[in-house]
This record gives sequence, C-alpha cells and structure tokens, in this order.
Amino acid sequence: MAIDDIDLRILDMLQRNGKLSQAKIAGAVGLTTPSVNERIKKMERHGMIKGFVALLDHEKMGLPLTAYVDVALEHPRFEKAFVDDLERLLAVQECHYLAGDYAYRLKVKAANPTALADFIQHRLLVIRGVSGAR
Repeated sequence: MAIDDIDLRILDMLQRNGKLSQAKIAGAVGLTTPSVNERIKKMERHGMIKGFVALLDHEKMGLPLTAYVDVALEHPRFEKAFVDDLERLLAVQECHYLAGDYAYRLKVKAANPTALADFIQHRLLVIRGVSGAR
C-alpha cells in the first residue's frame, strides 16, 4: 500500500494521541471526517496500524524500576514454550531475541530491586528450560 504525506500526518497525529477525534485530524490535514476515517481503516486493513494502546504511567502504578534481564535457555527446543509463558508475566514489557550466550533480553518493570530479584527468582527462573538470568 502506498501512503502519501496526508497519511503520514494522520499517523503522526495518532501516535502522539490515539484518542484524537477524527474530526480534529480532518481539520488539521484538510480533509473531511469520512475521508480520514476511510484512510485510517485502510491503514488498519493493510497492517500499517496494528492497534491502539494506552500508555501507562508506571511511576503512578508503583512500578518505577525498569530493568533489562538477559535469559539463557538450556536448549532451543524450549524457546516456544518460554515465549508463551512470558505472555502471562505482566512484569515483562518487551522480549528481544539475542545472539550469543543468552537467548533473550527482557524489559521488566518492578516496584524496587527486591521485587525485581523476587520476580527473577520465583517467576522467571522456574520456567521450564530457563538455565540462567542476569
């Protein structure tokens, strides 16, 4: 799907504020509200817009600590189950595949260093196939 400058402006506005009304977007880009609606729907259908999310204030939620945790697996056969298990761990914000001794890097939110250590010891290291974390 080809996109033009108006589509890029619409995407920029939605990234800054996903709750922005289509009428406000239309006014800013010089189109009618139905035209903006159709462009957004088209970009959703083509997978350019994957969805709309709420950005959370982790400080106010009592989770001010961000940590990156590298995880090693015993064998690649454990990868799919490991990733599936991560989906159930709310503390894990992101998961990235790594080359080298550690298989994954996790972005984790926690209340404090003690809570982070508890998460690693009692939630992460107990997952089948996990051989270590740092």
